[in-house]
Amino acid sequence: MATVTNAAPPTLSWLSPVERAFRTFTTAVAFAFFGLGGLFMAIFIFPAFNVFISDRKKRSEIAQACVHRIWWLFVRVIRFMGTVSWDIDKPEVLKNLRGTIVIANHPSLLDVVFLMSFMQHTRAVVKEGVWRNPFMRGVVTSADFIPNLGDPEKLIADCTAALKDGYNLVIFPEGSRTPDGAARRYQKGFAHIALSAGAPVQVVSIRVNPPMLRKGEPWYYAPPSKGHWTIRVHERIDTVEQYGNDRSPAAVRRLTTDVAQRIEGLLAL
Repeated sequence: MATVTNAAPPTLSWLSPVERAFRTFTTAVAFAFFGLGGLFMAIFIFPAFNVFISDRKKRSEIAQACVHRIWWLFVRVIRFMGTVSWDIDKPEVLKNLRGTIVIANHPSLLDVVFLMSFMQHTRAVVKEGVWRNPFMRGVVTSADFIPNLGDPEKLIADCTAALKDGYNLVIFPEGSRTPDGAARRYQKGFAHIALSAGAPVQVVSIRVNPPMLRKGEPWYYAPPSKGHWTIRVHERIDTVEQYGNDRSPAAVRRLTTDVAQRIEGLLAL
C-alpha cells in the first residue's frame, strides 16, 4: 500500500516574530484562496452547468468532481506555501471507495477538505452553518451535499439514497470539532444510516501536530511549528456481514460503540 507524504511530522520549536508573521500571512492567503475560490465557482462556474447541462444528477457529479480537484489542489498549495504539511497512508483505498461511509474523528477545520481531496464520487453531510455560509452555499448545493438541518428522518433517508446510488459519504460522528480537553462524544446518526443502507463503514483517524484550526481557535493563530496532518486509513466494517438486517436500537448502539472504541484506541497509540 502506498503512503503519500511530504515531510516527517514536525517537532515543536518556537517561531521567531518573522516566522510567525510569515505563517500568519500564508494562512490568510490559504483562507482567501479557499473562500474566494468557492465564491468564484458558485457565481461563475456552477451556474454555467445549469445552462448547458439539463440532467441534475450529471450536473451534481461534475460539480463534485470540480470540488474534489479544487480541494486536491488546495491541500497541495498550502503545503507548497509552508502553511501545513501532511501524510496519508493507503490513499488508494479512499480513492476506490464506492457506497461507503467514511467515519473519522474531527480535530480541525480542514479535516473534510483533506479527506475529500483524496476521494471521488463523494458527498458530505454539512451542518446548517456551512449550508448558510455565503462562501460555501453555492458549492455545497451545486455538489448536492446533504444538509443536516435538524430533521433526522430526512437526513437518514437522504444519506441512505446517496449510498445506494454508489456515492460515498464523509461523516464526523462528533458532529463538530471537539474542544481541547473535552472527551469526544460519538453521535449515533451514522450508525442508523449505515444499517439502513447496508453500507460498509471505513474507519479513518486524523492527528494534527501541533494542534491548529481547532474549535474556538482563530484562523490566524500560528502554532509553534508547522501543523502536520497524519491521516491513517484503517479497517472497513462490513455492516451486512456483522449485523445482517438488524436495524434495532441495540444494533445502532453496538455499531456506534464499535466505531468509537476503534477510533479512540487508534488515537491512543
